[in-house]
Amino acid sequence: MEPKIEWSRTRKNLFFKCPRAWYLRYGYKSNSTRSRVPSFQRPWDLMLRAMKETLLDRLDDLKEGKEWSSLLVEAQLKSSLQSHLDGSVHRVSEQTQNALLKFSQHRFRLLWRTRILQQLQKRRHAQWYVLDRSEPTQYGIRRLYVTPDLVIRIQNRWHLVRFDMQKSPPRVHDESEANVMVFWALNNDGFSAPGESYRLHTVGWRQGFWHCETFQPTSQSIKQSQQLLEQDMKAMEEISRYGMRNLSLLPLAKSKRTCTSCFYRKFCPGGENLELAKKEQAVLELSAHSLKARN
Repeated sequence: MEPKIEWSRTRKNLFFKCPRAWYLRYGYKSNSTRSRVPSFQRPWDLMLRAMKETLLDRLDDLKEGKEWSSLLVEAQLKSSLQSHLDGSVHRVSEQTQNALLKFSQHRFRLLWRTRILQQLQKRRHAQWYVLDRSEPTQYGIRRLYVTPDLVIRIQNRWHLVRFDMQKSPPRVHDESEANVMVFWALNNDGFSAPGESYRLHTVGWRQGFWHCETFQPTSQSIKQSQQLLEQDMKAMEEISRYGMRNLSLLPLAKSKRTCTSCFYRKFCPGGENLELAKKEQAVLELSAHSLKARN
């Protein structure tokens, strides 16, 4: 049976870090409606998720004309963080929870001072929307999770905004990843316009500050993003088919660091000793090729 693969930045990043973990999480049944595995994410990552959740809740209320006090912000951050930690396999001390809460409060205060959010708070733009990123976009035969967090109409141009609570150092494919938001816009009648007419923004925390990067898509850059996305999807489909045939030979994580926050670590050959597991896997692969050649 042909695997039904869905694309998102999170899935793509996991795929290139560890194809085996990606297959077990997303490629095995390839069904987005199946139940989620227990969270094995680090407490720090859960704090980032709590921040994102609180940000979108606050924006929803701002859209309705409801302002949050600083006390309400702190209460919402604390509640969201506690909820995520309660669903985690990690046991976190009260001291660590308090430290995570302070980090989130500090970043959140600075985030609310960014130009984009200040403009919304001061009612500079009449037409803007907070979106649900959990809904996939059907793009041709592909299902993509590429919805922006926020869309704003400024001077007859739609601006698509994504927030990253922890942003990686600048990478060559940052523009291509930003361009995937255009695929969502092109698939929605209310925002339909030539791809080059959008303005894209990514707001991310890096090295102690919130950085806003702006991209102006072109027909050429959108086409390049389509090609890269198609390559990603084909590579995922190939690994999914390979995994159905022989799970033991699926590529392991590139870095031991990836294993530390992986739910499947206890059931993975590389969970305890990644380098040894890779050597053992190479022997298994050689044996499998030899057996195939004899047959």
